Amino acid sequence: MKPLSPLAFAGLGCALVLAGCGGTTAGNTTAGSATTTAETSASGSSGGKSPPADFKATDACVLLDKAAVAEVLKTPVTAATLGLVHESSGSDAATSECTYDTANGKASLMARWSPIADNTPDAIKMARDGVAASMKAFSDKPVEDIPGVGKSAFFVPGINQLNVFIGDDKFVVITTPGREEGRATALALAKKLGA
Repeated sequence: MKPLSPLAFAGLGCALVLAGCGGTTAGNTTAGSATTTAETSASGSSGGKSPPADFKATDACVLLDKAAVAEVLKTPVTAATLGLVHESSGSDAATSECTYDTANGKASLMARWSPIADNTPDAIKMARDGVAASMKAFSDKPVEDIPGVGKSAFFVPGINQLNVFIGDDKFVVITTPGREEGRATALALAKKLGA
């Protein structure tokens, strides 16, 4: 069977996770339009009306800049492109994706922050089970749980996709280009995000 491209699968993973966040789609923006001044919620990271200052989910390219990605991938990043930006209206998730171009292929970071602190065990299980079910159509490699990373994390071999739930309100999907070192590379990038 022909495997999904990492970016296509990242989009699928995002759709599965975002389907559970509710809210409206009003406020969609494109890269380069209005920027947000993030105010830290009263708890600093668990819910609230706006993302914490240290996690700008609407600009994944700021969360992991070109230099940080180049350092981990051990190759220059020639471009970092922001897309899929959605500003939170206070009742729905803030999201974005950054795609990093390298000589070895593309890497990506999808970031999500939720104002309702919805990284519950049930939501995490639903996301993992959805990705595992989708992958069965394309691969016989099982999804791997990664203990000790974030609140919960799992890796999708073959497409080098690491899904990390950070605290109660943050979620990232990291996809890397290298087949052999994909897991280690994705974990190193997750650590740069504090996972």
